Amino acid sequence: MSWKLALHTVSYAGVWRGQTFLPIERVLEKASELGFDGVMIMAKRPHLSPLDYDENARKRLREKIESLGLEVPCLAGYVDFTAGVDRPMTPMVEVQAVYVGELAKLARDLGCGMIRVFTGFERPGVPFDKLWEICVRGLKLASQRAAEFGVTLAVQN
Repeated sequence: MSWKLALHTVSYAGVWRGQTFLPIERVLEKASELGFDGVMIMAKRPHLSPLDYDENARKRLREKIESLGLEVPCLAGYVDFTAGVDRPMTPMVEVQAVYVGELAKLARDLGCGMIRVFTGFERPGVPFDKLWEICVRGLKLASQRAAEFGVTLAVQN
């Protein structure tokens, strides 16, 4: 098994003070120029939101990735299954599972088989076992959605 080196596009998202912003197309070119094998694409704005990429845009992006000799080993998903735990009338776990499903479609269309996700954050006053149960439920729902598109979830922290 050989290792491949991928650039995480968050490095050029311009989200931190003093950080350079490059649009996704330019990040891909930069990754190729720097000798990376692939890119882990930040699956939210400003780089790759499902809201901004229809079927044709996804096809063009995949063609660009392939033309540069790059791969997309992983999309970087941004979920927090414990968000809204204090508002049980809002189906936040289900909303985030749908988001992961949309990312899975996006991943499939880009030839990518994995989405990195977070679980949840501690919430003041909410017992750990309740947060754990919510995260497990969220991961189960999200993984079912991802599996429909042949995509695996990878948990970070």
